Amino acid sequence: METASICISFIVAILGIAYPILFQVVSRLDEKYSSNLIIELFNKEKSQKLFRFFLIASLSSIFIWALRLPPLIKIDGLNSVIENSAFLLLAFNTIALIIFFFLLVEKILVYYTPTRFLMYLIKEHTKANDIENQVYFKAISDILYFSIRQQNETIAKTISDFMYSSFQKVREENEGKPIEYPISYYEVIYNAIEELCSQKSKKLRFLENRTVGAIWLLGELKDNTISEVTYTWIWRNLLLAINYEKDDLVIDYWKNAHQFFTYQLQYITPRHSYNPFKVLNEKEVQERNKERERFLEFHYAIGGLLLYEKRYDVIGRAFKYTTSIPPRYELLPLAMGEVFKMFIQFRDPYERKYTWISHKYGFSNLDGLNSDGVIKYWITKYIALLFIRQYSIQPYLITMKPLELPQVPDEQGEKKQLITNLDFFAGLVEELLQDSELLKKAKLSFIDKEWIEKNKLPDPVALVHQYKKQLEDAFNQTEIQQEVSKDKSNQVKESSISIIKSAVTDYDCIKNNTIIEKDYNNWFIHGERAVMEKNAFSDNTDVHHMNFDSFLPAHIASKFRQGISETFFYTKSEKYLLNPEDVFNAIDKLKINSSDYVIISFGNNLSYIKEQFSIDELTDKAYKETRIINFQVSNHLIAGESFFILKKEDLPNIIYKELEKEQIEKYSLTKIDSDINLYFSIVNLYKNEELRNELSSSHPDKDLFKSVLLNISLLTEIRWKKSINNIMIQINSPYSERGIPNNLKDIKEIKGK
Repeated sequence: METASICISFIVAILGIAYPILFQVVSRLDEKYSSNLIIELFNKEKSQKLFRFFLIASLSSIFIWALRLPPLIKIDGLNSVIENSAFLLLAFNTIALIIFFFLLVEKILVYYTPTRFLMYLIKEHTKANDIENQVYFKAISDILYFSIRQQNETIAKTISDFMYSSFQKVREENEGKPIEYPISYYEVIYNAIEELCSQKSKKLRFLENRTVGAIWLLGELKDNTISEVTYTWIWRNLLLAINYEKDDLVIDYWKNAHQFFTYQLQYITPRHSYNPFKVLNEKEVQERNKERERFLEFHYAIGGLLLYEKRYDVIGRAFKYTTSIPPRYELLPLAMGEVFKMFIQFRDPYERKYTWISHKYGFSNLDGLNSDGVIKYWITKYIALLFIRQYSIQPYLITMKPLELPQVPDEQGEKKQLITNLDFFAGLVEELLQDSELLKKAKLSFIDKEWIEKNKLPDPVALVHQYKKQLEDAFNQTEIQQEVSKDKSNQVKESSISIIKSAVTDYDCIKNNTIIEKDYNNWFIHGERAVMEKNAFSDNTDVHHMNFDSFLPAHIASKFRQGISETFFYTKSEKYLLNPEDVFNAIDKLKINSSDYVIISFGNNLSYIKEQFSIDELTDKAYKETRIINFQVSNHLIAGESFFILKKEDLPNIIYKELEKEQIEKYSLTKIDSDINLYFSIVNLYKNEELRNELSSSHPDKDLFKSVLLNISLLTEIRWKKSINNIMIQINSPYSERGIPNNLKDIKEIKGK
């Protein structure tokens, strides 16, 4: 009994102490770390769970012992144990409760001692699985925020080393690929920056350098490919620091980025083989160049952000930062070519590259449709500032010429894009030269009119216009002197054969193979020629010309089809205008012989007519036993929706005649199809003064030096017998005025059949 009383006393004492402790622990942990995750971790601790279990078990065993129930069973040799089982259970639960009470107290001490708790979390993180790993990582992150608020350098350094190793491990596991960290890794940096920015003390400068400075994200010493996700988070981190006006943090990043670009993203030297000659590591070289271009693009955007936020001091400090003598500024341009290249890239008036630049480089307090244009404006304005900065570069090599204009691009499209946008660039330069505050803080205030004249340098705005003039001269010279592309010439040639011959051969079915040698009328269908801009037919062009190879052949094909229908109209002997329901009744009244006659249809939907008017004997190829040849294209005004009924022997000759020798020589024509005697040429008018002079009066609006004469020539004779029976029946339409329709009684049987 005394022992039982002792057990009960322990249980009651622990109950009186434990629950208040547990409540206080949870409450104070929340106050201490401001982390729900840490409270959840404490609640999941085994010692805490087991303590709760044995506390409840102990209370239950007191109740069972107090009931003093008689034994339910008896077993020889164990009766004494069974009779005292309630007491034994009470004793066991009491001992277990005391043990787990001390373990719980020990665990509480761990949680309440930040240094011990941190080491405990790191240990658990090391041996945890992937899911638990993230939980402990976030808990360590919460301890980091606590250490920043408390300015606890010891804890902050320990966590900083842990974070460095964790980020490095991810990089090692993804070596050779763009590094994309788990989302919790990006969040810990962003949240730590926000905590650091709200502190006035500079005690944790090392942590600022690793977070805002992007050492954790970029790494050191090893080459790493930066993922787009990482670029996005670096941008967010810098935007946060700029919003807090923490200029030193932005400069920390600039310094680390300078080092990263210098050593981790340095150029890869091409390795060559000479038999055959090729670059052995071409892929690696190209990939590295792309990485460098992407990295520089990012920092030009940062410059635009700093300019937008009026962080002029930061720009001035960045302009002067270097780690070498003579000075090298890795993140800034060295030559004018780099300046104009990045200007055109970001100017992007047609949004080919930066369709939604605000999603990539968002600025503070900017949203909506206009944000993209505003962001481009500030980035290009920063690039204009870099243009002015070129005047401050002191050459330390004979080959260095910071104010030398870049070479004119070879491609006409690049020239045109620069020509179109350089006036805007000159305006930005002029605007910046008038901003004395910016120039002073950017350490460029010495660049004024007197200094430029004293040093015999070109005026910045005049230098931009000079480059534009060079581009315009080169553009015009290329347009005049460039040759017609062989590939494009062949493309036009092939399209001409395909389109025109397809149209012509469609009418082979109405050709009369017996040559009409006398008493005939004839009509001619000619090819076409057109004066066109030469750049449509050149490889080096500033714009892409749609359908340059097919529009003229298509026009000739259409003219041929319409011309055929016109000759049927001009050779008609009788014409009837009938309502659609009367057309085939009228054909019946003509009483034609199906073996001798044919029906030629222009622009009619035979299936619709058959269905609409229940003409069972009509098909797409015949009416009753008389053949129908249906053409969809015609001169609609005179031959549209018409039927021509005539003898097969009265169908026309279609003769493809040879061109005159003088015409072939004059236009430098080449035969491209012998079946239809189709000729083709593209004459460079810059090289043909005779044709240029001949065409000048008829094309006063054309610069013939920059033009070509496109010739697609053929001579088709349509020869018809005179005095034939060619009956035309045209369908009356409510949508076009064709006159008063005939009655069926007006239809007369064909005479002289």
